[in-house]
Amino acid sequence: MLNRLRCLPGRRWKSNSTIKRFIDENRAIANTTVFQGTLYEHTVMRELQGKLAMTSLQKTGGANDRGVDIRGSWDVAKVFHTMNPILKLDQTEVPARCKLNGVTFKPFRHKLPRETQLKVLVQCKAFTSSKVAPKEFRELLGTFASLVSGPQRNKTAIMMCSPNMLTKDGLSLINSVPMPLIYLRIEMLRLKGADYDIADSGRLLNYYENEYAAQFLQGMGIKEWLKLSMFK
Repeated sequence: MLNRLRCLPGRRWKSNSTIKRFIDENRAIANTTVFQGTLYEHTVMRELQGKLAMTSLQKTGGANDRGVDIRGSWDVAKVFHTMNPILKLDQTEVPARCKLNGVTFKPFRHKLPRETQLKVLVQCKAFTSSKVAPKEFRELLGTFASLVSGPQRNKTAIMMCSPNMLTKDGLSLINSVPMPLIYLRIEMLRLKGADYDIADSGRLLNYYENEYAAQFLQGMGIKEWLKLSMFK
């Protein structure tokens, strides 16, 4: 089940100015799929930065992006250290090793404080109506396998972002793969009159970790961080 987030009052993140500039500079092609796709990527970057403490985000989408639209770093240690005084996460028992789908791995909690960040590879699907099906995830999984070497696979999280829900088959597929995969449902910016409502649309609506990611990130307080809106 996808974790539903509370819709919060609009807040002007620094990247809103980037979104506005992109819209103003590209009004001539505003009805094209290229414009809508790029606008969605900018919206996703804003939400990742503002609500999940991601940094060094770079938009890489293009003809040779190999299926990756955004790259960056995720400061999961910041989330842990913010939530620890509230939830006493350091007193929560986390197994030293987990095994899932034939793969044994160490939860990230046991890597602190030596490691503090994860690399992230993000794919954006600006679908206007259809749900996200297995076909889209297979492309992303192939990208992960080709770009991330074995030693880096527990240092990298892959994410897919779309305005729509997952199909039942899509959900089953992502829970069967031996890699940390997170699905983010982020709405597209809505028109308000003749312009886009940058402040009050394009929000992160759902956050879902596949079974591997849920075990890998257990005890980090990420879901609680989102539910309690600690990013404000």
